[in-house]
Amino acid sequence: MDLSDYTGLQAAVATYLIRSDQTANIPGLIQLGEARLNRVLRMRLAESDVSLTSTGGSRIIALPSNYAEALNVWILPSGAVERQELRFVDPAVIDVSTIPGLPLAWTIDGADLAFERPCDQAYAVTLRMLGKFALSDSAPTNSLLTDSPDAYLYATLCEAAPLLRDSDMLTMFEAKLTRAVGEINAKEARSRAQAVLATEPGQLQRMGRRTGFNIYRGF
Repeated sequence: MDLSDYTGLQAAVATYLIRSDQTANIPGLIQLGEARLNRVLRMRLAESDVSLTSTGGSRIIALPSNYAEALNVWILPSGAVERQELRFVDPAVIDVSTIPGLPLAWTIDGADLAFERPCDQAYAVTLRMLGKFALSDSAPTNSLLTDSPDAYLYATLCEAAPLLRDSDMLTMFEAKLTRAVGEINAKEARSRAQAVLATEPGQLQRMGRRTGFNIYRGF
């Protein structure tokens, strides 16, 4: 059983489903499984820096299509060599100004990254974010499938069980998925706990408040 890519995952799911009349549903079942995994997993493997560009006179930038969660934002002031970290503000309390200038704070407003003021010019912006896991023919693999193919398989089969009206199958794979997710999150917690030794604790606490993630516990 080869679970190294999207094609292999589909073949593995088909093996469990047995019924050939359900093979056309497999891509959709994988998508449903991914939606669940994107909600319950928060892996460093999904983190990346995305380069964005602000627009003069606007305080928003559209988020990338694979955006799942923002972790941090930096901006490069005009003429500067080093980027400047912006402060996160909850969208419910951000104090919006109409006076254009260099942004000092950011938030997430729907499908947009939003600043507390319009930009007075175009700026290079770096968004550190968690991306969504989303396999397809054009994106046949990702870090989660490579690192934890069992979680992908179990999540997909959990979605397949109701379609097959197979309660025993659902019970079995729900248990397997719960264990796999628990192990993945425990691994992430250990990794993040090690970072505490090399990172100023106050910064980690601020990061935890910003993302809603308990960095010391891992969930």
